[in-house]
Amino acid sequence: MSCDICGKVGGHAYALHCITCARSYLEQPRIDLIKALIEGESVGKHVTAVIQGSEDKESQHVSLVDSKGGLLVDRQECTNNIELQRTRGEIAEINERMSNIGEQVDLLKSQMEDTRARVEALRARNAQRKSDMSSATYGVDSRRANELNKVQQIIKKTDYESNKTHQDTVEIRNYLCGTAARLAGLKVTRRRVKEDSSIKEVYCIGPGTRIKIFDLRDLNDAPPDQVSASLAAVAQLVVRVAAYLGVRLPAEITLPHSDYPQPTIFSPTSSYQGKKVPFPGSTPSHSSTNSPEASRTLDPRVHIPKPRALYIDRPLSHLSDEDAPAYSNFIEGVTLLAYNIAWLCRSQGMKNQFTEWGHVCAVGQNLHRLLVLQETKFPQRPENPLDKDIAPAKTGSRVPIRRNPVGFGEVSHATSHSFLNSAENAQYLGGWGLTPIKIADELKKYLFTEQQNLEWDRLETKEWEGMDNVITDDPVVVGEKRRDRAGLDDGRSLVSSTRTTTMGSGKSRHSEAGDDRTRGVNGWTRVKSRSDDKAKIPN
Repeated sequence: MSCDICGKVGGHAYALHCITCARSYLEQPRIDLIKALIEGESVGKHVTAVIQGSEDKESQHVSLVDSKGGLLVDRQECTNNIELQRTRGEIAEINERMSNIGEQVDLLKSQMEDTRARVEALRARNAQRKSDMSSATYGVDSRRANELNKVQQIIKKTDYESNKTHQDTVEIRNYLCGTAARLAGLKVTRRRVKEDSSIKEVYCIGPGTRIKIFDLRDLNDAPPDQVSASLAAVAQLVVRVAAYLGVRLPAEITLPHSDYPQPTIFSPTSSYQGKKVPFPGSTPSHSSTNSPEASRTLDPRVHIPKPRALYIDRPLSHLSDEDAPAYSNFIEGVTLLAYNIAWLCRSQGMKNQFTEWGHVCAVGQNLHRLLVLQETKFPQRPENPLDKDIAPAKTGSRVPIRRNPVGFGEVSHATSHSFLNSAENAQYLGGWGLTPIKIADELKKYLFTEQQNLEWDRLETKEWEGMDNVITDDPVVVGEKRRDRAGLDDGRSLVSSTRTTTMGSGKSRHSEAGDDRTRGVNGWTRVKSRSDDKAKIPN
């Protein structure tokens, strides 16, 4: 067919020369493509309806035929086949679950069998235990009472043996302390005072020459040599008694030894530090060496405790005027020694005997009461608890515990029985209001007041020796003039002195000295301190 425009025949064998030829050439392929798309769309809808299902039931029953009229796909059969496959899959899944359930059932059955066997074993075991328990608890009350009685008997026996041993130890301590006091010569003598006919007790110490143990309130008139010797003997006795009793004194006492000629005492805070302290006022023998020990001893950075002296080299009144630090050091030392003795007496039973500082100052009296009289000694022996029936204690009864009085030699630091630092003994011995500082302050105040009252002093006979030829002028009489005599004997009949104080203790203390005064003396004079007034007497 030729083109109306170009007049040429179009086709595959001829080239296209115009638009009309090209459009005419493409019409048939377009028609074929549209048919193919329409058929593909219809087939796709049918396949989708067969596989996924469709609301249009009629489209599912349409069969596909080939070009020759043969049946290609039966849509009903396809749908049934799919349902069949689904059913088979569900059946297989159900069968698998049933098999798993069967396995679990078998496992549970085996576990139940094992559990039954274990339960039976436990029942048999519990039955055996019940049988054993019934056998063991048969008559348990009586057997328990018997065992408890045996244990109580053993405890009582042990306590009795311990108390007996402790009582033997106490008796040995009493014997040792009493023997030490007797060997040290601790005695008391009684003298009658002529002024008021009273009896005065004087406590002495020393196996040979008896040395007076001075009351701390009598130290103003005491000779320094006797004071030093008395304090040394008392310190040695106190240390020995403390060792026998097994107690540690509050203030540590250092007895004389090599390079340490006199006794000293430390304050409670400086005691028992284990340091090597040189004698006060001396230089250690190793001070010139370069040894490490010397370096440690002389190192100023190392604090060395300062001991208090228990000796003096001059009368106490002179010492207070000439060397106030040494006076204070000595007063503190004797106070600590007296405090040690009072503390020792309290720990051995004399608890309520030291309520005032004056009770502590009576050193000789306290030592005599503690060691010689042994006022707190209990001679009774512990009773044997095995001889008596043991009554069972009532659990509901509340009986307050009472602390028995402490006897001499019972408590100590050296034994676990009646340990001194136990809570019971510490509470029993606690509540003491006196301290070394308080006692020292009261003693200093007392001695200072006494020294102020000692401005009137008595001149001894030896102070007037050799004055017979010196006094040529008539002396001036102070006091009443003798009316029964025309003249005077010597200077001794002119001047004399006694201490005029209102303290009763001072009055009794100088009563003996007043008895030795020469008769005919009726003169009084005011004498300066002997440390300042040292008049030279011509020979």
